[in-house]
Amino acid sequence: MGKLTIDRKWPYTITGAPRVVKGKVIIGNGGGEYGVRGYLTAYDAETGEQAWRFYTVPGDPSQPQEGKHLEKAVKTWSGQWWKAGGGGTCWDAMAYDPELNLFYVGTGNGSPWNRRHRSPEGGDNLYLSSIVALNPDNGEMQWYFQTTPGDTWDFTATQHLILADLEIGGKKRKVIMQAPKNGFFYVIDRTNGAFISGKNYVEVNWAKGLDPKTGKPQEVAGADYAKEVFMMTPGPMGGHNWHPMSFNPQTGLVYIPALGIKALYGPDPEWQYNNVNAGIGVGIGTGWNLGAFGQVLTNPVPTGHLLAWDPVRQKEAWSVPLNGTWNGGTLTTAGNLVFQGTADGRFIAYDARNGQKLWESPTGTGVIAAPVTYEVDGAQYVTIMAGWGGAMGMYIRYTPGEGGGRILTFKIGAKGKLPEIAALPKKELIADVAAEMSPENIQTGGMLYAKNCIVCHGNVGDIGGVIPNLAWSSKNVYENMHQYVIEGALAKKGMPNFKGRLTREEVEKIKAYLIYSVEEIKKKPAVALK
Repeated sequence: MGKLTIDRKWPYTITGAPRVVKGKVIIGNGGGEYGVRGYLTAYDAETGEQAWRFYTVPGDPSQPQEGKHLEKAVKTWSGQWWKAGGGGTCWDAMAYDPELNLFYVGTGNGSPWNRRHRSPEGGDNLYLSSIVALNPDNGEMQWYFQTTPGDTWDFTATQHLILADLEIGGKKRKVIMQAPKNGFFYVIDRTNGAFISGKNYVEVNWAKGLDPKTGKPQEVAGADYAKEVFMMTPGPMGGHNWHPMSFNPQTGLVYIPALGIKALYGPDPEWQYNNVNAGIGVGIGTGWNLGAFGQVLTNPVPTGHLLAWDPVRQKEAWSVPLNGTWNGGTLTTAGNLVFQGTADGRFIAYDARNGQKLWESPTGTGVIAAPVTYEVDGAQYVTIMAGWGGAMGMYIRYTPGEGGGRILTFKIGAKGKLPEIAALPKKELIADVAAEMSPENIQTGGMLYAKNCIVCHGNVGDIGGVIPNLAWSSKNVYENMHQYVIEGALAKKGMPNFKGRLTREEVEKIKAYLIYSVEEIKKKPAVALK
């Protein structure tokens, strides 16, 4: 028996796992970057009948709202946000407290990203980027805490939610912990949503801190990129993304796969919502695409590290720098170990108390998933699903070869060996391709590349990921680029058809920008062949 949980007239996705609570299967959806309205749905586990649906953002204000929580929320929006959905998708984080009978869910970014397009008169835009507590019996909201009011940066609060009982100020508190994209670590009272404490766990420059009473970010001037570009840290990938973090009650520490990825945000006065083409480009033209062009120009190097965070003291306990970004989720054990797979193809065990590396094994490919541990016949096993991909994996990698997806299982004393992983063949930079190389074509082509291409193909000259970097493409690709971009010659391989969005003349300008970028790379003292 199948169940369609989305409206196919809108560009929804589903990227998170469902949860089963009190005989109900609860599932959210994604697609906030394309233009949808977020909601969470509960189905009867035996019959598949819909039990309730919780919308995270209000709909058309001229129509009745689907709940009392939305009657409050609609007052925090303006303009005609519902035409582009509004966002707030529930695409990952969920948790349940059976003692309190509360179901917790994290909500996503606004749609479109730039709040001036979405809600031109401002407002907190409830319940974007929030932790929401629901009664799982009927889906009614009990409380909420908004981590990023009026979100305009894709700072979702869909990152993992950890329930714990912590001693804070000499008193046991039932808390919920989260390290969302915006760079701040939150400790919230899970009984009522009251803010307990918060502190930035990575470098943050868009806010000077959190209000000590409310937890509301104290935004700095210019961070909203209303008139000028702003180099943000963290960028839209966040200080922590979907890769799971873990909590060890013995050490009292949370282990976070942390990110350091900056981005340049800027206004896009020409943006218009188009539901037909919404799914083609990430961000639907809301300003981050201009930021991507900024990344082309400044190329801030993305970083990643394993961070051990003390949630009571709200400070770093220890950290380990890693060789790349987009590293795997963490697992911590009662034996005071922390396991993590890495983007550069390693599976590592650390001492959970101090971060000392105790063991590692090659994986043959980058790792983004979290490991699991279990016991069979008295023997303990640790299993990791290794494989490279995902949002950043499309355009970047950190291993010399890619062994494909695989499941690896380890135990003490095992003697199995990984098969040999062949290195990817070396490529040469594109050469001898003609294009109209005027300054205007190069500048315009760069902007068009940033808006339409960079999210899959990456910065020109990078090593490339699952999708190839165009600096290393063949001469044939350049000479017939319009066929791939406009006429859909690679549609069966997943290349979108940009017909109606890009003209042949614009494709020629993108080509000019690419050739110019490659020639600039060749002028550098040493260019390694990829």
